[in-house]
Amino acid sequence: MAVKFLSLFILFLFTTSQVMGQSFIQKKENVDSTSPDYFQRKDKKGVEDKTLLTDKKIELDNSLVPRDGLNDIITSFTWMVQGSYLQFTEINNLYYLPPAIASTWYSFDHDKRVTNYARSRELKKHVDLIGDLGVPLNFPFIPVGLYYYGVYNNNHHAVQFGMEYFAALYLTLAETGILSFISVHERPETHRLSPWETTFRGDSSWPSGHIVPYTTLFFKTLQFYGPWWSIAPLIGSIWSSQQRVQDGKHWFSDVVATFWLSAFASEGVRVAGKYKNNHPFYKWIFERDARIGIIQHRNKVGPRVVWNF
Repeated sequence: MAVKFLSLFILFLFTTSQVMGQSFIQKKENVDSTSPDYFQRKDKKGVEDKTLLTDKKIELDNSLVPRDGLNDIITSFTWMVQGSYLQFTEINNLYYLPPAIASTWYSFDHDKRVTNYARSRELKKHVDLIGDLGVPLNFPFIPVGLYYYGVYNNNHHAVQFGMEYFAALYLTLAETGILSFISVHERPETHRLSPWETTFRGDSSWPSGHIVPYTTLFFKTLQFYGPWWSIAPLIGSIWSSQQRVQDGKHWFSDVVATFWLSAFASEGVRVAGKYKNNHPFYKWIFERDARIGIIQHRNKVGPRVVWNF
């Protein structure tokens, strides 16, 4: 079953990449090369290629225009692999680490109490629907849609968003699947499990995989479009987490762990993508001159933290 799923998934990615590439080629227009809205580059054969920039303020880091869908999929997978280890060296994840440790510690200490209380409450229909949508949203419908929108409208920001979201999504899913083989705890309810809950992961319910599409979308939306646009995926993250706990498929600690895994993976992919045109709110919080080291004074050694606003 897993082999069939992987084969269909690869076929889906290859097909959509070719459709996107053709759509962009059809949309290109011939214009005056002296226009300030154009820049020139040369390919390996020395042939000039004029490409439209819809926004003069767009930074050209990682700009692969005209887009090539297959190459961009390969690039996204490359960011996913690079993000898997860069997340451990990214200074921004030190900001996430204290609340991650505190909330994870709290969730394990109060796992049964919070989980049992949630399960005693009535499961609302909209919450149940959002939670069940976690399975189809694990397919790359949203990142591919964002990518296609960006390609069609010559919007490199949206293209980068789709590619980074794709990489963060599957990096977090891979991490949750691998960690589930570590024996932490079984599910509150071990019956009525779907193949999605048994085939692609171990017996441990820690951490959750269903909420990953929402949590990774929240962090990537915050990075690219700021706090207001990130409210919707944040609500989706909360409702999907609520559904997984109320339905007895996960403990409270399972969804807390996934939330922070998504944060760390999102930052690792951001570093791999090397994109600089992030939302001002994100820059105001995270893109500071932060350094950690040691200081020696009067033969005594202590920690040194520098954070320039």
